[in-house]
Amino acid sequence: MSLLEDMSSALGIASLEAKGGSGGSGFASTGVAEDTSTGKRYFYKKGNDSADEKMLSAEFAGVKAMHETKTIRVPEPLVFGSKSDYVSGPFVVFEYLNIGGVGDGREMGRKLAQMHRCLSENGKFGFHIDNTIGATPQKNTWENIWPDFFIKHRYHAMLDKCSNLGFSDSEVKEVEEVIRRVLSEVDVVPSLLHGDLWGGNGAFVEGGEPVIYDPATYYGDREADIAMTQLFGGFGGDFLAGYNEEYPLERNFESRKLIYNWYHIANHYVLFGGSYMNQARGMMSQIKALGK
Repeated sequence: MSLLEDMSSALGIASLEAKGGSGGSGFASTGVAEDTSTGKRYFYKKGNDSADEKMLSAEFAGVKAMHETKTIRVPEPLVFGSKSDYVSGPFVVFEYLNIGGVGDGREMGRKLAQMHRCLSENGKFGFHIDNTIGATPQKNTWENIWPDFFIKHRYHAMLDKCSNLGFSDSEVKEVEEVIRRVLSEVDVVPSLLHGDLWGGNGAFVEGGEPVIYDPATYYGDREADIAMTQLFGGFGGDFLAGYNEEYPLERNFESRKLIYNWYHIANHYVLFGGSYMNQARGMMSQIKALGK
């Protein structure tokens, strides 16, 4: 069966037809399909191999967790089609959203803050499935303590992928100790995070409602999401003002922001190389200096 036939079967509708050209989203191809009877549209992602299937399954689980909070809007996750169930799998199908509207950044901040008040049921940090940050595998093994989670599954996991960025083992350990101290200065609860909240993953639909998508979801420190909104641009002062109205940031946020954004810059070095190496090294040196 074709991809459109398999998606029709999974959705329980008679037939779909492709609408518009297909594109790409990292490891997956993307497209829009329309119900031939009702005209309702769907957005889909299509992978190829078992690695793609794991990524799509994790994305589906992350969007589902965010959707179930009924806070900030995300594309409703409709079906995940595995390779074992569908010849054309793996694929995921989401609600189609007409993105490109103009909206209130303050409202987006408030809605994200509401999602961050949704905590893990087991009181731990992590997620029930591993996922990816970009194309980089990301472990989400549950941990009781936030600094333990970040140091094991973000700090060391990323350094292992880039040969410690040229730092000695003793320097890596010294930075680890600073990270543990800084992240222990505030009481952190396991908030549901988007996990990859740069400007390209947030927008407004027609009518102005804020929406976020393409997550790398896990339960962690909510300030990790806010830190990333300030890394690559796209979220203005109104966004932060709205967030703080709903759920104020803790003291000394700037120190934690440096730590959380180091992870993403180091990941960009893993993915793209180039000048991100020096930027990631510089940020590690800045983190080290926090201990003095």
